[in-house]
Amino acid sequence: MTTTDARQMTRAGLTLGVGEIIGKLATLVMLGVLARVLGVADFGVFSLGLGLGVLLGAVATLGMDQRLVQLAGQEPESLSARLSSLLALRLTLALAVIAGAAVVLPQVLSDWREALVAIILVVAGSTDSIIEAFRSAASSRHHQSGPAVVLVIQRCLALVLVLTALHLDGGMVGAAGAYLLAAAVGALLMAVTAYRGADILPRPRLVSRAHVRDFTAAIRVTGLNELTAMALFRVDVLLIAWLAGTVAVGHYTAAYRLLETVLFISWSVTRVILPALADSSPASPDRSRTMTGALVIVIAAYLPYGAVLLVRGDEILGLLFGAPFADPTIIGWLALAPLLFAIAQIYTSALLAVRPDPAVLAASVAALVVDIGLGLLLIPRWGAPAAAAATTLSYAVQAVVVVRALGGVVAAAALIRSVLVCLAATLLALLTMLLPLPLLPALVLAGVVYTVIWWTATTRWDRPTHQLVRTVTRRGVPG
Repeated sequence: MTTTDARQMTRAGLTLGVGEIIGKLATLVMLGVLARVLGVADFGVFSLGLGLGVLLGAVATLGMDQRLVQLAGQEPESLSARLSSLLALRLTLALAVIAGAAVVLPQVLSDWREALVAIILVVAGSTDSIIEAFRSAASSRHHQSGPAVVLVIQRCLALVLVLTALHLDGGMVGAAGAYLLAAAVGALLMAVTAYRGADILPRPRLVSRAHVRDFTAAIRVTGLNELTAMALFRVDVLLIAWLAGTVAVGHYTAAYRLLETVLFISWSVTRVILPALADSSPASPDRSRTMTGALVIVIAAYLPYGAVLLVRGDEILGLLFGAPFADPTIIGWLALAPLLFAIAQIYTSALLAVRPDPAVLAASVAALVVDIGLGLLLIPRWGAPAAAAATTLSYAVQAVVVVRALGGVVAAAALIRSVLVCLAATLLALLTMLLPLPLLPALVLAGVVYTVIWWTATTRWDRPTHQLVRTVTRRGVPG
């Protein structure tokens, strides 16, 4: 990876990261308020609707966003036409999903308010799939800042509208409607941003059968992988609702949000490196160094985060969602899930960057089978904590399969050295979390200790990482 490549990727990653932090904080605040105002049971219903929205939204996406980036990397001039065909497919699938949800959910959910909330949030999930299509198109032209700003606006708007709905006693139905309105505004703004920032303008006349076939041909791998991966991401909520009730869903969702909130790091890293991995030109960045750098970033972030969740995760839950949600068991089982998810995600992106690799689908299916099997076996007896354990183990299975499938692309010696440095810094910082200090001062102190020790250790034992950080942050480097 050249200095210019590293600097450009870091700038893009920082832009996405800052945007995701602001957006995730807004979402976390929104969910925290919902949990406190609605109570555990109604919050569980809202969480179930969100889960269904994301899960059924995957039927409309079918992994075609990554396919768009892959095809655009091969023929950059065809981007607007390919996006047109993708949107035609996506709108057709989204309408089918919404119609099916409107018929089935009132029959499955006993209370009409629960069914209405679920249907509204399914529509919101389908709307988000339109947003992702425009965002992926802009990303393929390395336009990251505009879409990041749009997502911040959407999530902050969702926070304001949901708070307004709750203030007006709209309950969970009003909150769901407010969430949908924010998604609709986000879709409009993302389309405008893709046009003005990346000169991407889809039009009906650009839709072609050949481009549609390019997408549908990959559905066998990317589509099924998207469905199984999203099922893996959300099926635990459905299993808990079925086997343990919506109150257990509320408890589990609160803990799971601490996992989801930090996944912006791996999503941002993956979105930044995917165009580079898909680039087939002679001047494309070195795949091994790109992959190694991405893995070092997620390990340095998620390893200490998991340690914090293990020792004081229940206090964080109590602070954000209220005392009824402060369960150390659920969050303890989920502590390592972000790291395992990130490793699987980075390797999956590397496999899909070149072609629809069937190993990706095999990994998702294996993980889903483990998750559902353990859930059916353990949730009836141990409830939400069992679902958390099954989730973490399933991500581990997925990571193992994709790592083995990609082979020796990553420099193992360099990665092991980076892991050991991160682990040592984490263990020393963890000692500060065990001190009898209030939560917030303890978090700040642990963060300072970890950063100082990690940076100092890299100067001696992980020089490549230390030099990379210095290079991409030093002023005056061209890029």
